[in-house]
Amino acid sequence: MRKLQGWEGQGRKLDTSIEDGPESAFTATSGLHGTTLVVRASGELDYCHTSVLRAELGRAWEGLRSPTLILDLSALTFCDSSGIGELLQARHHGLEEGVRLILTGVQGNLARRLNLAGLTQVFEVFPSLTEALEVA
Repeated sequence: MRKLQGWEGQGRKLDTSIEDGPESAFTATSGLHGTTLVVRASGELDYCHTSVLRAELGRAWEGLRSPTLILDLSALTFCDSSGIGELLQARHHGLEEGVRLILTGVQGNLARRLNLAGLTQVFEVFPSLTEALEVA
């Protein structure tokens, strides 16, 4: 069963996230920081959970009112190739829509995978959400 939940950023609270259930290993939530929409991914992004991120990003694209979307991955504990594929789809969608997609908090397993695949030059990456918000 899917449960809707919101994430409160600086500003107003958006009730647009999806969580797979009480024992979910992955969540994706959205919140506004000023006028910039931030999607926060948490847990293990694998084949079983890419649909959760895809759904949250879909709602984010629909409600986006700024030229920048930040994807905060600082709480991601694991990401497999299907998760990286989902990030590439988000980048492609952003390019089509003229939206700047920024990744923040890339670390551990994901940082290694992006580096090995040569994708660190493909994505715009900032170490922290604070730094990404400064340029958004």
